[in-house]
Amino acid sequence: MLAEDVGCVLEIGCGGGRLTRKYYQLAESVVGIDLPDALDAVGFDDMPRATCLAASAIDLPFRDACFDGAIFALSF
Repeated sequence: MLAEDVGCVLEIGCGGGRLTRKYYQLAESVVGIDLPDALDAVGFDDMPRATCLAASAIDLPFRDACFDGAIFALSF
């Protein structure tokens, strides 16, 4: 589990945000990415400190070292 003082976390393979909810409780903010056909942004509607984006983990659209941690779980 995440340490309680984690800032911004990247979740790779966020889908509809089911696991994002667990990380959201501990992190300052969460950015979730997934492929367009797997992403369900509606799951993020009630998490104002979370953002979801259609993106591939192969070519991340972020600058280096901009997250305090990354999570990749239950992605196939």
